[in-house]
Amino acid sequence: ATLLADIHRVRRYFYYVTDTEKFLPYLDRRAVELAIREIRLTYDDDGNVLSNIQAYLTTFCLRNTLVDANAHKQQHAEWTKERDHLLALNKERRDQVNKLEKEAKADKDKVEIFERGLKNTISKKKEIDAEVKDLIEGSVSGKITKQVFDKHDERKRKVEQIEKELKEAQIRLQQAQTQLSAHRAPIRELETKIAEDDERIRNLDAILKIDIADAQRKLNVKYGRVLLLHGPPGR
Repeated sequence: ATLLADIHRVRRYFYYVTDTEKFLPYLDRRAVELAIREIRLTYDDDGNVLSNIQAYLTTFCLRNTLVDANAHKQQHAEWTKERDHLLALNKERRDQVNKLEKEAKADKDKVEIFERGLKNTISKKKEIDAEVKDLIEGSVSGKITKQVFDKHDERKRKVEQIEKELKEAQIRLQQAQTQLSAHRAPIRELETKIAEDDERIRNLDAILKIDIADAQRKLNVKYGRVLLLHGPPGR
């Protein structure tokens, strides 16, 4: 990114000396913001490196003309107003998220209860299945009496009952999960907006720190100044 900015700076020099500044291309401020945002997704900026790079690149979004002090003051005020508005808006959103999180807690607790209930029902069904298996094996190897038949009938009723309970437990859990998901949807939406506007606030902070007079001075490479080309030693 800094190399790109340096290239733009040198290009400005050649446009200047050839008197073709009106054809000079500029970086797009929005493109710079989006590029920095993408980098932040995979780069942990613990030293404001990206903010400094963004501030440097932003100077090449400016036209190489003198900035009217009053116009800049007005623009600075607009950026400050936008930043303050976003800060207040995100505070309201965070308060709303906290409120929704508390409301969603009841749904979350219900899901956890139904998950435990389903787990217990599954364990109970395994026990009944084991009893039925033992009964069938006993029936095959022994004489079928009325007592054995009654036990078989009783186990059959137990199987039917536990399968009914299992189905009901699954339905209850699914309904609770659906309700929790519906409650979480607006929370996810708010959190996405908060993250986007936090990024915009960081960008505005970087812009507001720019010294316009200094930025304008750096836009030009003056006559007689040596251009240093970086390369391997000895070149």
